[in-house]
Amino acid sequence: MSEARGNLGRAVLITAFAVGVATWAGTPAAQPTKAPAATAPTPAATKDPRIAELDSQIKTLKDQYHSQLDPLEVQVKALRDKFDPQITALEGQRHDLVEAGKAPQVRALDDQEAAELKQLADQEKSEVDKVRQRFADERKEVQAKYAQQRQQLAHK
Repeated sequence: MSEARGNLGRAVLITAFAVGVATWAGTPAAQPTKAPAATAPTPAATKDPRIAELDSQIKTLKDQYHSQLDPLEVQVKALRDKFDPQITALEGQRHDLVEAGKAPQVRALDDQEAAELKQLADQEKSEVDKVRQRFADERKEVQAKYAQQRQQLAHK
């Protein structure tokens, strides 16, 4: 059930995005542009008037996008806030009834399985966090290396 709600939320956001794109296509001055790389601008690039124009277009498109998307996100959140507690309560009642109908040995086995799965999930999360941190550190090292090389080129 929660997967379906997640998919519904994604579908609403994708639809909102599609509406925004359709709106942008109808506006002659608002043509999507490729976002500039997140690097330090070179002296020649900062003097190019097209950069300021592109920055202005990007800002305009982002403002239009958010002006249309934000109300939709508020509506989705309001619907979730309204229905999620009711659905959760009903799911809890259903679960309790199903559990009450099980034999005590089956319930004990289910509890043991749930405990082992929780322990495994915690271990998985810990390992994934370690891997993410390792790659984040490596990204920082690569970025620092190239920033240093850029500084050396700038001083020449």
